[in-house]
Amino acid sequence: MRQFPVKSFVAGLVIFSVGVGGFIQLTQSKLKAEPIERIPFAWRVSTQHARLQTISPVFNGFGAVQNPDTQTLKARIPTDVAALYAREGTRAFAGDLLIELDSTDAEIKLSRARANLEDAKAGLIALNATETKDTEALDLDLETLDILSHKLARILDLKKRNLTSEEDLDTARQAVVSQKLKINRRELALATVKSKRTQLTTAIQRFRAEVRAATRDFKSTKVKAPANGQVINVDVVSGDRVQANQNLLTFAPDSGREIRVQVPASIGLILSNALSTQTPVIASTDRGDSLKLTRVSGAVRDNTGSIDSFFISNAQLPPTGSVLSVSIQLVAEPSVAVLPTDALYGGNLIYRVTSDSTLEALKVEHLGQRPGPTKTEILVRSPNIQNGDQILVSRLPAAVTGLKVEIIQ
Repeated sequence: MRQFPVKSFVAGLVIFSVGVGGFIQLTQSKLKAEPIERIPFAWRVSTQHARLQTISPVFNGFGAVQNPDTQTLKARIPTDVAALYAREGTRAFAGDLLIELDSTDAEIKLSRARANLEDAKAGLIALNATETKDTEALDLDLETLDILSHKLARILDLKKRNLTSEEDLDTARQAVVSQKLKINRRELALATVKSKRTQLTTAIQRFRAEVRAATRDFKSTKVKAPANGQVINVDVVSGDRVQANQNLLTFAPDSGREIRVQVPASIGLILSNALSTQTPVIASTDRGDSLKLTRVSGAVRDNTGSIDSFFISNAQLPPTGSVLSVSIQLVAEPSVAVLPTDALYGGNLIYRVTSDSTLEALKVEHLGQRPGPTKTEILVRSPNIQNGDQILVSRLPAAVTGLKVEIIQ
């Protein structure tokens, strides 16, 4: 039987022990790395100290020149265009002849109406004369009846004494009856005078109205400029046949031009209140012409949500349809902060930098804007803004409450 090699086993065990001991020593003696403290990332931003003050917001927008007094001149009667003296863009003074229409039919109508009026007047004059004569004749007829009645009484007395014939008595009676019939006819004629006069008076009024209408139609064949102004559009040419109420031309007077400016509903309310309290509103065009607020629309436009405000100017405004840049200075507001436009997020949010260098969202009321030294500034107000607050003025897409920031100047 073969013996186990003890020396070899012992030698291997020694080698293994030495290796394990060396590994342990090396492990314990190795250098330990110090942990690195992680610094959180911070966005570098610019801020501006809030300063609350009383300021008049300024609204900048565009206004369209219009003229509510623009007229569309129409034909009153069916006729022909005899002559055309105006073209699109023609300048005219008040009373200048623009279009001449054929007046033959209008003249005939006027002559007929005048003749009817004169005939009715003559009938009334004749009726008045007849009434006067009939009244005088009635007095004479009554006097004659009285005479005939006395004569009849005498004949009756003579007949009782057989001093006259039956024929004389009948003749006297017939004369009295005939006279009474004559008086009845005279009284009837006088009784109908009032109704005849009413009829003639009514006819005279009707014919006078017809004369006025015919005169207006006759004068309308001379289409004249209603004021100093300009022809905007011409719808007919010489020789055209036109019907009643057909458009002839469009005329815009020089006076009456105004500027229509669309403003947000909130600003429209401010302007409306200024009008009701007679508070002056300062406004001007980009040309430096001052404007005066005259009225504010009472309805919001469905498609834009804006309100129309209307201004006039003492300066000569450009032609209708022109577009002008308009600046409106609103009523002064208290506790207003002036910030760059980049400070406003979403129309009603700004961000304040807190003491721990994080952002805090504040909801604000956007009051408008005004021209700044270098660019447009916005005006905002909020009860949460205090003097000295650091307001974010950088445009930061990742802005949100709690975001860590680093302020740079």
